[in-house]
Amino acid sequence: MTQYPDIRLRKSPDRFNWWEVVEDCAVESKLPGMVIPAGYRTDFATIPRLLWPLMPPHGRMANAAIAHDYAYDSRLGEAEFGEKAARLRADVEFALRCLEDGVPDWQMSIAYIFVRLFGRKWWRN
Repeated sequence: MTQYPDIRLRKSPDRFNWWEVVEDCAVESKLPGMVIPAGYRTDFATIPRLLWPLMPPHGRMANAAIAHDYAYDSRLGEAEFGEKAARLRADVEFALRCLEDGVPDWQMSIAYIFVRLFGRKWWRN
């Protein structure tokens, strides 16, 4: 098992522009069960291609995006904290991880605003 930020990936064999975790990765989190399992698939940060020159999805926020996507896909903490609080925790942890990984403040702020504004749809799907 690896420890965040060491997430081991390979190109997904059947989905264009997606990647697959190849070894379980433990992530320090206030959300219970934050171990990204081998086989989990990600497209990193979901950013419109037009904005990639300013905010590349495969750039410094990639690891934070993988952990954030896993928290959303698994709805981590929802049973313990409720939907709103669990989602807020996932979003705040995403922002903090971005900063720890060297994402510029302005990029993190934009990404955080977008996950707060539009993340609810993904949390519920």
